[in-house]
Amino acid sequence: MSSSTNTNHRHLPTSQAYDLWSQVYDTDGNVLQQLDDIYISTTLPRLITPDCTVVELGCGTGRNTLKLMEYGAGRVLAVDNSRGMLEKLVGKLGVLGGGGGGKDGRVEVFERFKKALEGNEINGVVSTLVLEHLELSTFFSAVSKILPRTGWLLLTNMHWEMGSISSAGFLDTTTGKKVKPVSINHTKEEILEEAGKWGFVVEQEEGGGGHGGVEETGIRDLEHAKEFGRRAEKWVGVLMHVGVVFRRVSLVG
Repeated sequence: MSSSTNTNHRHLPTSQAYDLWSQVYDTDGNVLQQLDDIYISTTLPRLITPDCTVVELGCGTGRNTLKLMEYGAGRVLAVDNSRGMLEKLVGKLGVLGGGGGGKDGRVEVFERFKKALEGNEINGVVSTLVLEHLELSTFFSAVSKILPRTGWLLLTNMHWEMGSISSAGFLDTTTGKKVKPVSINHTKEEILEEAGKWGFVVEQEEGGGGHGGVEETGIRDLEHAKEFGRRAEKWVGVLMHVGVVFRRVSLVG
């Protein structure tokens, strides 16, 4: 690591980095989050039923928790190990009339993964822009403990092309340093191989715009970049986001 990197970057454990990031997470104009919002809004609704219970792994400030409520999920178990992020989510639920420590009758907020699973039968898992911070085996092992044989997993992550030149992080304006959590760049082949070890296969939806059920997107050109703000221009031509829906077809792992 170069001295300039040491000077300009501050590397922290993931939960600690996100505690700091929570102060600006919803307002810093992150392009990857915007691409993620598009994928979620076009993919998640068809997976949701009024009686489904969904675990959201890495719920953050509630960007997708609120979408799950909007799309009619029966129950949402929102999990994150960053207290800063969870405080933002609980605040949003309070504004919506939830209050009560993060409950609105359909949403429950947890800092501990195991606590969320106690006595609950889960139909699906949503995990967006989280995989980058974990070993693949750690992630899929956790999801395999949640889902029954017919469960679904909606997974998004930073694309490996973007991951080869960048990683998650934000500018801490109080110090002028780029704060970076733990980051691991996973390729498509690595993700699909590990998923298969735990009994997950890619859902193949007719008419999908992806590559074999795996949707890879980025900023096409400068005109497209205008839709995402000034930070998008430097990413023109780079694949930034990957999204996929898995179905669990066997109980292995």
